Amino acid sequence: MVDLHMKKFSRILLIISLISISISSQITIENGLKISPRPFPINNKNKIKNLVTSLMVSSMAKTEEFVKRIVLTRLAIELDEYKKDCLDTCKEVYEDAVDAMKSTLKDVNEGNYYKANVDVSAISENMETCKECVKEIYGDDPEFTKFDNWSHGIIEDALTRITRISR
Repeated sequence: MVDLHMKKFSRILLIISLISISISSQITIENGLKISPRPFPINNKNKIKNLVTSLMVSSMAKTEEFVKRIVLTRLAIELDEYKKDCLDTCKEVYEDAVDAMKSTLKDVNEGNYYKANVDVSAISENMETCKECVKEIYGDDPEFTKFDNWSHGIIEDALTRITRISR
């Protein structure tokens, strides 16, 4: 029952976050979701904090969903040891990325923008670790490629906004 409420709450947060992102960013779909920064700067720190919070909340939900829907599903049926090791690595680094997203939320809310920047960079490194493994083992996998393109856009947008707020 609680899990069902959490899923509904996560979906509502995701929808709110996506609406917020779409209002604040130009969104295009090209090999996944790609978000480019606004053409004009936002000077209000509270607005930037809210946008980064929205990015992190929606990113956590989407990453957790990707792990459940793709990584764990493939892991459950995979027999090849190398592919299993790769999927285990992806599961681990995506979980680490979610932890770094939570840290980013905390850091931004506390005004510790340097640490938030470091945490977002850690997210990027975690995502890159899986990308390299998948590329080596699976080649061009459309589901992972789409997720990677989306995560790269989110990371780039978050770094841009955090850098802007820390000035």
